[in-house]
Amino acid sequence: MKNKTGAMEMSVGTIVTIVLLMSALVLGLILTRSIFKSSTESVDIIDDQIKGEINNLFADDNTKLVIGLGGQSTAKVKQGTANFGIPFGFSPTNPQAWGSNRDGCKYSIDVLDQPSFCLNNGWQDVEDSVITGTENVEFDEVDSTNGYALIKISVPEDVPPCLQRFKITVKCGTSTQETTVGSFDLDVIKKGLF
Repeated sequence: MKNKTGAMEMSVGTIVTIVLLMSALVLGLILTRSIFKSSTESVDIIDDQIKGEINNLFADDNTKLVIGLGGQSTAKVKQGTANFGIPFGFSPTNPQAWGSNRDGCKYSIDVLDQPSFCLNNGWQDVEDSVITGTENVEFDEVDSTNGYALIKISVPEDVPPCLQRFKITVKCGTSTQETTVGSFDLDVIKKGLF
């Protein structure tokens, strides 16, 4: 009889241990998912916080074109991501360049071609994946001196992990002709489990 009672206690202890370990595993997976999700966060709208960050970058970098991706100007995007948002801002040398209707400056996006870029490694329609347009696009918002825009890009699921560089060209065609160029990289990473 003693052996049967001991065997029963051992199996209950084993079950409790397994339940606790499974709970710890699930919590660990949730934590890992939230960490990796935040590292590839997309911007959905241009709000006051985004504008504030871009304005701070204008002051820090003393530049006319700021892309809201941090110092490296690289966005890590998982395969199959739809409408990944990349904010940027433009501050012309002469604020009058915006014109009276605030549409005097427009931007275009070009897909750069290098042998190692995604364009040559399985992502054939890169330009078509820029949802917000690529030619003479108006800024989403313009205040007294700066314009703000949100570029939306969808990455197909079948694109292999690769890097693609995009060039932003801003042209103002009012009384003063002004052209400014900047670039950013889209680093396509494996989709993974989450």
